[in-house]
Amino acid sequence: MFSLRSSLLCICLFPGLVHAQAPVPAVSTGPGDLLLAPTRVVFEGRKRSAEINLSNIGAVQATYRISLIRMEMDEAGGIREVPAEPGPGSLESLIRFSPREVTLEPQEAQTVRLQLRKPADLPVGEYRIHLLFRGVPPAAAARPEGGDAAKGISIQLTPIYGLSIPLIVRQGETSAKVSLGEISLDPVAQTLHFRLERTGNRSVYGDLKATFTPHSGSSFPICQAKGVAVYTPNPSRKLSLSLSTQKPLAHGRLRVTYSLPENEGGALLAEGLLDLP
Repeated sequence: MFSLRSSLLCICLFPGLVHAQAPVPAVSTGPGDLLLAPTRVVFEGRKRSAEINLSNIGAVQATYRISLIRMEMDEAGGIREVPAEPGPGSLESLIRFSPREVTLEPQEAQTVRLQLRKPADLPVGEYRIHLLFRGVPPAAAARPEGGDAAKGISIQLTPIYGLSIPLIVRQGETSAKVSLGEISLDPVAQTLHFRLERTGNRSVYGDLKATFTPHSGSSFPICQAKGVAVYTPNPSRKLSLSLSTQKPLAHGRLRVTYSLPENEGGALLAEGLLDLP
């Protein structure tokens, strides 16, 4: 489940678009608060349909326009929009959805239905497109404060807010392996650095957790992150996690694990170790 509260926080390259790959902090409200579940959809095997549940948890009516966009991830995990591929054979043509715009009263919910149209000759591999929910500003805009009223000139800035969730289509046999490397600890900045390495023809998605075990004592968690992905075709992703503990980290072993989410079984995908003197 993912909640968007309108903000100036920008995770992508254009203002207001938040990629729902992992939970982000909620901030002050704007035209409305949108709650989405699930935060990603995977079509594989015989799965051809899915539903996204939307809920307005804000205090005012809100309208959202829904569209498909293509996005790519960089090595640092940033997500940016890339141009669409027009034509009947494009990735956008694989997914149908309805409705394309919703208006929700406070505490009202709505379902968006997705339908996959996968051609029989689709090559083996993984395909990804993102479903964008973009807030529509109210028709009655507030009176602008700036400008020259005498000359009939005014300036009004209206921020547009939105979020996106990945829709993943897998065709045929797909697999991936992942490993953890380049683990280092910055004790001054209280930050753990490492790299996720991916191989194969599909993306990986899971939860990260780091624990420390002193030579004499019990293990304790030092940081974690949920819903971390490495999308195809990227072979790796650099990560930095802030420590959640003030306990001294010395004379022991640090262990970083990357596992499937608990609702997918929680199986261990990769682990890395770092001995601290």
